[in-house]
Amino acid sequence: MTKSFSIMSIVLLAVVPARAYDLRTLNLTQALDELDAHNWALAEARSRVEQARAMIGQASSALLPTAMAAGGYTRNSDEAKVGLGGVFQALGVQPPAGIPGTLYIQPIGAWTVSGAVKVPLLVPTAWADRAAAQRGSEAASAASSAIRLQMHASLAQAAWAGAAAEEIVAASERAVSVAEEHRRTAARLVDAGEATPLSVLKADTEVTKRESDLVRARAELERARLAVGVLLGKAEPVRVLPPPPPDARPPLRSQDLVSEALSGRPEIQSEVAKIRAAQAETLSARLRLLPQISGSASVFASDMPYPTGKKDGWRLTLDATWLLFDGGYRNSRRAQGEAESEGAAAAAESARIAIAQEVADAVREVGVATERLRLAERQAAFAAEAAASAKRTFEGGVAGSLDVLDANDRLYQADVGLADARGRLGMARAGLAKALGHDVRQ
Repeated sequence: MTKSFSIMSIVLLAVVPARAYDLRTLNLTQALDELDAHNWALAEARSRVEQARAMIGQASSALLPTAMAAGGYTRNSDEAKVGLGGVFQALGVQPPAGIPGTLYIQPIGAWTVSGAVKVPLLVPTAWADRAAAQRGSEAASAASSAIRLQMHASLAQAAWAGAAAEEIVAASERAVSVAEEHRRTAARLVDAGEATPLSVLKADTEVTKRESDLVRARAELERARLAVGVLLGKAEPVRVLPPPPPDARPPLRSQDLVSEALSGRPEIQSEVAKIRAAQAETLSARLRLLPQISGSASVFASDMPYPTGKKDGWRLTLDATWLLFDGGYRNSRRAQGEAESEGAAAAAESARIAIAQEVADAVREVGVATERLRLAERQAAFAAEAAASAKRTFEGGVAGSLDVLDANDRLYQADVGLADARGRLGMARAGLAKALGHDVRQ
């Protein structure tokens, strides 16, 4: 019972007309804009780009001044002070200017505040780290562009698939109408004694078959529209109107297009940026042998006088640090950068070969789809003429019912093939645009 109910549910969903949904209709440009705004894969790619850009700021921080402030209270167990004023008074002399009357070596308690600014003057590794982060950001941006290019092509192909499914539904509806008309004609001829009842049974069988084809076609149409909706980030069917089909001019040879694809595909740009990032990381590891120089300035104040007798002061320092041994970090990072550079170079070469193959396949697909569309148009014209001739001869009592059924079946198959050929040509051209690195808007 459950299985029968499930099958019945599927059939009912398949025959529900598209207008039962709140179906949105978009042109391709509108759909692409919505794809950019709502597709989750593109949102994830953009987040990776933002993460990579944030790494530039982190790497740049080592080249910028840093400032800090501190404050606190200190309580000592003992107090150490020297009464210099009493000493000079016992000697009968005036204390020199600037000498405090009481010298506090260690006050019993004191509140202190301080502020310091440190300015990096020479940090060789930081420049290389920033360059690596910059190249990494470029690689992430190019990778995001590659994903966007792929998603745009997928949406355009889905739009063409949906358009083909719509044409197939229309062809199925026409086939049902033709089959029902033939059934009525057969019944009329049977009533007139010009045909046998078997022709009506054959016509009924044909009507049932075409209704089954219509159910399947509508289900495929709903599936295609739902796939478009999922691409747009929503689990609802969406109808996207593809652009007008381009002219049927044959494309250039794949050899002429490979160089254009290699210069325009963001995958190559991403791998090149990865190579440069890895080279910058290797350079950063080598620059760790050089010293780092920085200058700092600080001010301080306390509620108790310092040994100078003043309660505030300032300090300037020039620091130079030379890392003699870092536990092997420099060598390990250099080896890592060299390995990443080799891997990125291999990936770039692999991408070049894959793109060349993709272009060749796309050109071949466009050529095949163009020829199939030409043949499908001829086949549809011949099938329509044959179906019309079979209908006339059957009504005239010359041809039999099987001749009409066969001609109608060939007409339906030709209409379906024509719709499929148009959709495949549009999909092939979208694939070729993606292979060349062009946006399908162009």
